[in-house]
Amino acid sequence: MHHRSGSHERRALVPGAVALALLLAPASAAQAVITTTLLTLSGNRLTLRVGSTGGTIDNVAFTVSGANLQPSPAPVTRPDTVTVLLTADKALLALAVTTVRLTVTAAPGLGCTTPTSCGSTSIPFSTISWVSTNPDATGQDIQSGSFNASGSPQQLAQFPLPLLSLLSARTEMNNALRFRYANSTLYPSGTYTGRVTFTATMF
Repeated sequence: MHHRSGSHERRALVPGAVALALLLAPASAAQAVITTTLLTLSGNRLTLRVGSTGGTIDNVAFTVSGANLQPSPAPVTRPDTVTVLLTADKALLALAVTTVRLTVTAAPGLGCTTPTSCGSTSIPFSTISWVSTNPDATGQDIQSGSFNASGSPQQLAQFPLPLLSLLSARTEMNNALRFRYANSTLYPSGTYTGRVTFTATMF
């Protein structure tokens, strides 16, 4: 997976190549991921970072050409990872707030942005999957999976917040995801782009 932080990628496409760009909107850890620290907090707060800091919408790109096309299509996996860091601050006596949930919403498909070569072709988002390189043993964080391509929110993680009587707490979930394009179907050459949106809620 090519993941460039805070910049736009430009590249030439060779004949017969397919390029896909996955836009992620809202350094990987060696192990998982859900940790709780006791703090003194004045209120509840929930923050989510996907990829780069500073609110950048990251671009995850796949280029399908050469050996990935012939003699038979082969999956394309990018070697680097995208960090998903979710931080939930729960203030003392916030008894009604007990759970954090993370969802992702993807469009049904990645649309062609070079109509002279691929027309109105769309590649289903379900062809893109990920491996969670540091999943938590509880299974409450982001596990390996794929986009559902329904256009509806898809739950990625849900974990409880501690019930506290003396101190406030900060709970963090930190996952590193490695994305893969299945490349099981041969599509017209061109550039295809789609966006996924991650949403965190605390309730």
